Amino acid sequence: MRTLLKLILKILAKIILIRYTPRIIAVTGSVGKTGSRLAIVSVLAERWRVGQGKKNFNNEIGLPLAILGEDDSGYRNIFLWLRIFSRALKKIIIKQTDYPQVLVLEYGVDHPGDMDYLLSIARPNISVVTAISEAHLEFFGLVSDVAKEKGKLVAALPPDGLAVLNIDFPLVASMKAKTKVRVIGYGQSEMADIKLTGINISQSAEGRVVGMSFRLSIAGSTVPILIRGTVGWPIASYAAAAAAVGQAMGLTVLEITRGLEKYQAPPGRLKLIAGWQGSLLIDDTYNSSPQAAKEALKILEQFPVPVGSKKWAVLGDMLELGEDSEKYHRQLGELVAQLKSIDYLITIGQESVNLLAAARESGFLVSNSWQTQDTTQATVIIKQRLKTGDVVLVKGSQGVRCERVVKELIAEPEKASELLVRQSSPWV
Repeated sequence: MRTLLKLILKILAKIILIRYTPRIIAVTGSVGKTGSRLAIVSVLAERWRVGQGKKNFNNEIGLPLAILGEDDSGYRNIFLWLRIFSRALKKIIIKQTDYPQVLVLEYGVDHPGDMDYLLSIARPNISVVTAISEAHLEFFGLVSDVAKEKGKLVAALPPDGLAVLNIDFPLVASMKAKTKVRVIGYGQSEMADIKLTGINISQSAEGRVVGMSFRLSIAGSTVPILIRGTVGWPIASYAAAAAAVGQAMGLTVLEITRGLEKYQAPPGRLKLIAGWQGSLLIDDTYNSSPQAAKEALKILEQFPVPVGSKKWAVLGDMLELGEDSEKYHRQLGELVAQLKSIDYLITIGQESVNLLAAARESGFLVSNSWQTQDTTQATVIIKQRLKTGDVVLVKGSQGVRCERVVKELIAEPEKASELLVRQSSPWV
């Protein structure tokens, strides 16, 4: 059944692309795909009709759904799928005047060969590679193998295409060798065409954290940017990727800046949320990997808190790491201990037993650290100790469902469906 479904979706998506000929911006990477995609959409929408997957539509089912303009899949409901197919056929037969001029699509790969299939559906005009790190190693083995698979997105570019690469990551920067097309590099490196500087957590006059500020060097100009409601270096990186695409497509610096000012980070990606008992939550529960978890912990280390308030690191298992899982969890535990400003550590799941053990072996207080089997246990421990002004970072892989911790701790639980990830069917 799934094979037939994939075939039908692929055929419909390819016909739609022939019918409407949108420009395709493809985004891939171990982390940062969705944040970069949304930032690119926000910038390009200043001039064009832009389409995208409304959810995390980046696999063999999701990518064609994004092309078809569908907000959701039919899951296991044949009648919902028939409606999706019917709407697609209507778009093919009767040309729609509002179909996007530009599509910004995520290309996600979990297994070797995944990228080949996605490219057989839609080949990009512009390829964006955000980062390569330790993700999906259970199926690839080596980070270099992950880079090889994702690099196919760059190799597939046409002669007049463009590669936008985060050159802060050597494995991404090396993808220049895979193509002869124009390459724009972005990042903090001195070699970057779109350069990031002055990345800082931004506070109001009253000392309240409001978001992330930084400067972007674009086309000879340096412009200040403030992204509200979220924190962390990755946010600045998403903006730089969007600026690179915007510049390449002919947008002015003013248009790029205006688009970035409208950008809102998606749920579960370093979002700031008012918490229970006057606390503040850093919700990074969409997913986790060693690189992303390290970045989140460094953000917590730098995060300003009122005198006497505590910093919590609530970390769920990092999944799909294969035989190196113990090593990466232990490395993360050692980092927690090294970052001296973190007061409490709670780990969730089986793999993170190694994280907690390494943190304690490296000097983290046993009395301030707990291993839990599920999110319910973790929430009980936090609520017993949480105080006004405390900051709680929550992060874990999708399978651990760490957003359930955040849901129990948010100040306005009635807003969970709009604030948090995985709040609709089939997750709840």
